[in-house]
Amino acid sequence: MARAPAKLKDDEPSALVVHAQSHFMPLLPWHRAVWTRLTSRKPNLPHGVLLTGAVGTGKRRFAEHLAGWLLCDTPTVDGACGQCPSCAWLTVGNHPSLLRISREVDAKGKQSRQIKIDQIRDLMLFVQQTGQGWRVVIFEPAETLNTAAANALLKTLEEPAQRVMLLLVADQYLQLPATIRSRVQQIPLGRIETELAVDFVCDELAVTSEQAKLLLAMSGGAPLAAVELSTTTQFKLRGQWLATWLAILTGRRSVLDATTYWLKQLPLLTWLNLVRQILRDVIALQVGYEVIQTDLDQNHLNQIKSRLSMESLLAIDQRIVSLIASQSQNVNPQLVMENLMVQLSR
Repeated sequence: MARAPAKLKDDEPSALVVHAQSHFMPLLPWHRAVWTRLTSRKPNLPHGVLLTGAVGTGKRRFAEHLAGWLLCDTPTVDGACGQCPSCAWLTVGNHPSLLRISREVDAKGKQSRQIKIDQIRDLMLFVQQTGQGWRVVIFEPAETLNTAAANALLKTLEEPAQRVMLLLVADQYLQLPATIRSRVQQIPLGRIETELAVDFVCDELAVTSEQAKLLLAMSGGAPLAAVELSTTTQFKLRGQWLATWLAILTGRRSVLDATTYWLKQLPLLTWLNLVRQILRDVIALQVGYEVIQTDLDQNHLNQIKSRLSMESLLAIDQRIVSLIASQSQNVNPQLVMENLMVQLSR
């Protein structure tokens, strides 16, 4: 049984406490059936689990919840008890039997693009520890393991230690080597019934079912992403950007004026995503499909559709995709925005 931890000092980092909250949050409705099937197998649990699904389906939350249940001294059928000494460790975010492996951040605050071999060496030392109870390792995002790290992890999966659970959380699981995927149990969390998703968003945001369906449609059916989207400036400024696009396209507003204004409203990457969000509905109209954003001014969308060819729209889309991919490089936001505005206006 774990002894209670010392409290964090005022000057200690508390970022791990954010993860700790997920240990004790209620199971998401679409996780319950998967949870029951998996936990009913205890003590014969898989040594490796790959959690898959789109962003916003609760993969990390499920992983943290499962870790809490495994480490709890007196777990319930639904998760950690929240009261025992082990849960006290979880609450402050520094449980000695829980290891999280993610992309490292350097002294300048820049995050690595990959999980590296040195981090897997830390894992090997961790799983070789002796002691009572489970040890849990969470990899997130697992698909960012570099080749050397993936090969080292494979050795651990091939020779699993007793009472060690490796939880791999991946948005793009097919980017993981097939050798790793074949040695873990894959649990898809993205198969969510529409009714469950709509009810969840309605309850979380106190919105109508139609509003919930709109948010879900814009979020690829991922409920947590839909809830998050509703609070973003990007979502709230969609109608305003649509009016701006039509204005520069018809010559009622200059590209320079529009660029100056939108640079003050949104970061470049957020603006690019907003433009692409509206662009997708214009392309849908061009090919005769229904638009997703039914709450926007359909007359504005149709006017833009009538003024731009499909070739132009697809070229704009390709340009935005390229710009989004290059955001890790140093770019001039004003120049990028102005050049794209020019392309959007003709």
